[in-house]
Amino acid sequence: MNSNKPSGGGLTVGFAQSSRLREMREKALGAATPAPAVTPAIAETSAGDTKLSPELLLARRLIDRRLSELLATLPSGKQHSLFRIRFGIELNRIKDLPIRQVFSRLKIADPQLPPHSPAMKRIGDLNYNGKPCG
Repeated sequence: MNSNKPSGGGLTVGFAQSSRLREMREKALGAATPAPAVTPAIAETSAGDTKLSPELLLARRLIDRRLSELLATLPSGKQHSLFRIRFGIELNRIKDLPIRQVFSRLKIADPQLPPHSPAMKRIGDLNYNGKPCG
């Protein structure tokens, strides 16, 4: 008497058989996964970089890589505002901070440049461009 079958006798259509359902599913999946943002390629070394120390160049590469990773996860139209909300600083001002603060805010950890190493002590108070922060 009591059956566990749904009433209606098989009137449901799977998304594989319906083009409309398939399109809706693809649209929903496409909206759920944000497309990676296109960030401009940063030149590995420029003319002014030859006078910088290797530790500072490594720190700059790590910061650039981390910023690219973070921006790729944010929607392209709201990257700057969401970055400001998440990290408490404007994106264009992050490179004015001392490297030690940038590493802690962006949670950058690299075995080649540990926080208490002599190399980090030399460059920790410099900004991204190698100028002392005061």
